[in-house]
Amino acid sequence: MIRRVVGRLLDKSPDGVEVMTSGGVSYELWVPATLLDRLPEVGQEVELHCALVAREDSLQLFGFGSSRDRTLFLRLQNAGGVGPRLALALLGQLPGDRVIQAIRGSDHEVLQSVSGVGRKTAERIALELKDRLDDLAVEEAEPLTAGASAVDALRALGYGQSEAEAAVARARRELDGRGTTEELVRAALGHV
Repeated sequence: MIRRVVGRLLDKSPDGVEVMTSGGVSYELWVPATLLDRLPEVGQEVELHCALVAREDSLQLFGFGSSRDRTLFLRLQNAGGVGPRLALALLGQLPGDRVIQAIRGSDHEVLQSVSGVGRKTAERIALELKDRLDDLAVEEAEPLTAGASAVDALRALGYGQSEAEAAVARARRELDGRGTTEELVRAALGHV
């Protein structure tokens, strides 16, 4: 079992990353899009928590920024109809905290905002995993704010996490910290 990879980042692209360890072994890992935006520049040191998924015809290594996200990735696959690609898509389009909150609160709409998750899959994920995430801490347990909702909306439109957060921050300043989610999204679209 490969649990963690530490080394120099050789390549990062939407298709994944390549990390060269000090022992001279290079690993190719699939990572969530939300992590890709936060990784250091190529050539810098990186540490990723890993999950190895073995199939009949392949071995795939997935990398995460925290052990909590790694655990969440593995638990998501316990829901019927959720494989590694869909679990990665969930963590690639929504922060781990938001996925946990959506499952615990049976917020099917948030889950359905992820490409590839339909109504039945969202319902199944919430139903089957609701009580299996109690040991996973959530950094922001308060209700989702208008700013966070606006960031989620921009992410659903295809913008990167950091780009969406920066645009919403500028929109908040423009609106003096006030505004509904809809108003924030409109203003933020002028900054992306």
